[in-house]
Amino acid sequence: ILLVRDVLGDVEMIDIADVTCGVGNVFHNKGAIGAYLKMRYHAESGVTKCSRMLFITAHLAAHVKNVDARNDDFKRIVSELEAQAPMRFLRPRKNRDGTPATCDGSHLLNSVDHVFFSGDLNYRVNLPREYVEHCINEIKTCTSKEPSAAGNLMKKLLRQDQLLQTIASGKAFHGFDEGKITFLPTFKFDKGTAFYDTSHKQRVPAWTDRILFKSNKLQVLDYNSVSGAVHSDHRPVYGTFKVGWGLTEQTMKKERSTKRKKSRSSRTR
Repeated sequence: ILLVRDVLGDVEMIDIADVTCGVGNVFHNKGAIGAYLKMRYHAESGVTKCSRMLFITAHLAAHVKNVDARNDDFKRIVSELEAQAPMRFLRPRKNRDGTPATCDGSHLLNSVDHVFFSGDLNYRVNLPREYVEHCINEIKTCTSKEPSAAGNLMKKLLRQDQLLQTIASGKAFHGFDEGKITFLPTFKFDKGTAFYDTSHKQRVPAWTDRILFKSNKLQVLDYNSVSGAVHSDHRPVYGTFKVGWGLTEQTMKKERSTKRKKSRSSRTR
């Protein structure tokens, strides 16, 4: 994580954790790294604002048919990152009897102001290679002359995008959003060329590389890929976001006080 000098003084804490999702949940060829960032801003008015941010970069299960495996990877990642979250970043959730609650990721995702989940998420497009490639060629032809036609073709492809279908079904990434996709599929290319996979596998072009977010105060300024970066079989994706501060310190104290009162009330019943 890189920060401009002007905001370095606002960083209260930063920590990292990793989750393995490879074979037997042991190998690191699949998995994620999470970075916990907590910032505190003291305004001239005397108001103190706080923000907790979680940045996750992941590499999920491969192959077209492994949608469920990718969904399971997501659930494992957020559950493990919740369990590994530093006390200063996230207070552990407890059951009514005071015992530690099971970590399923929901407490972490619902408590953080801004969550970014990005990487090679490996979700594919459920369409034949010939049809997808035909649409891509048509989009390239129509983009400048008939932008609306190009947009309609993009919509046809994105309707069969496994990640968008997963989010809509609620099976994984519940509550996450994404910027509008206006770039062509980022996978899989022959390295050093602009050609999609010409090997015997003939993989279907897909938007495997994504940036998702979960936030109530976020504006997407830019979301695109770098088509000229041909050093990999993927095209890198980048995003620019404007985020707002979380709750003020005074509001956070009130919420904690309310929770304590509710807890005492439930014990006395």
